[in-house]
Amino acid sequence: MSSPTPKTPLLPVTSSRTSWDPQRSSTHSIQHFAGSNPHANTSPLTSSSILIVATYLLVWVSQSEYAQILMSGNNVKGGGYNKPGFICYLNHSILIIFLPIVYLFSRLYYGSTFSFSSFIKNWSGNFTFSKSFYELSLLSVGYFICIWTWVVGLTYISVSASNALYQLQCVFTVMFSVWFLGEVLTQNKKVGCVVSFLGIISVVLPPMLSPAPDSSTDDDPTLPKNDSNASLLGTLFTIASAVLWGAYEVGYMYISDRKNVGTKITSEDASKFDTVMETMMTLSMIGLGTLIFCIPLLALLHFSGYETFELPENSQQTTRLFINASLSFTFDLLFALAIFLTSPVVVSISAALVIPLSFLADWFLNDIPVNMYSLGGSVIVIMGLWILNYDEFTYQVKRHYKKGRKASIEGFRTMKRRMSSGWSPQPEKEGPLIVE
Repeated sequence: MSSPTPKTPLLPVTSSRTSWDPQRSSTHSIQHFAGSNPHANTSPLTSSSILIVATYLLVWVSQSEYAQILMSGNNVKGGGYNKPGFICYLNHSILIIFLPIVYLFSRLYYGSTFSFSSFIKNWSGNFTFSKSFYELSLLSVGYFICIWTWVVGLTYISVSASNALYQLQCVFTVMFSVWFLGEVLTQNKKVGCVVSFLGIISVVLPPMLSPAPDSSTDDDPTLPKNDSNASLLGTLFTIASAVLWGAYEVGYMYISDRKNVGTKITSEDASKFDTVMETMMTLSMIGLGTLIFCIPLLALLHFSGYETFELPENSQQTTRLFINASLSFTFDLLFALAIFLTSPVVVSISAALVIPLSFLADWFLNDIPVNMYSLGGSVIVIMGLWILNYDEFTYQVKRHYKKGRKASIEGFRTMKRRMSSGWSPQPEKEGPLIVE
């Protein structure tokens, strides 16, 4: 993909660059979302980290499938609750639960020495708390609109098509990073964007050319009656969500850079516990911002007649609504843990695996057949994301190798200094010889 035509940036360009800068690679936007240093974790994969990443992917697919069931009401008692706006509002507002979790866990970890006011000050970085909350609240409004368009798209197309289209957010993030943050579009990123785009077309186009059964309800005027129109409309909504998500990530990068530069949050010496707590604090503020500032959006949907506000009609709908919110909360938690236990590159590349997982889920739950074009397209998307993240991957590998090599050299030099001063390693003491 060629570099976009320069335009007047909506966000100030932080610096000019003539070569790829790994510390500002758009791959790191996923880590900036978590509010930590992108290079703070280069640990090798372990069984626990692989389990977290796998669970994160399964919850992603499960939450997508369950949201579709919640709205359509297909094959469940109580009918559907087709209110995407209120569903998104509840899912994001519930993130405020992270606030007491941060306090309780920090008190247990640090004991009586923990000061919540000091923690808030460190989390705010170069900003005041009110400024940090204000800017995150603005982002929470954009985040709400982004997820709302994605949920609306789910009412028109399958989960597999939706998750495949959503991988375009990687491409849009790169484009917006070049436009607004002054990043350089490397050759690998150009190739990766093109390959990913071709793979997504291979996944999405065949289902659109062969219409699937319409899962919309006849009494809902917001849903189309024609299958081909439904596929097109769902595709447009999901692409719009991918565009908004790319803009959201770049916006968060911009805020995070100004808030955290030169502070502990960008230091590699920050403990993993502190980083996780700061991540949860950020999510809780996004939840609080949604709770307060997204009410006008619900009112706009209501008075425009597109989505009239109604509470669930029965206990079955209420139960499914809160189960869906719980899955969304779990997804956000696992998303953060997956980053800290692995790396942004691993999470970014593994995200493409939701495409084949979604195909299996649609086949098992909805009897939607899997075609070879879709499977081949999934492989192409994974290859594209790998190429897109190749620069960052090689940087992390080299950095991890140099860090280990430096530690080995320092250890050897320390041993040499001790031995030259007369110190010698003590042999292990053998236990007493037992003669039977």
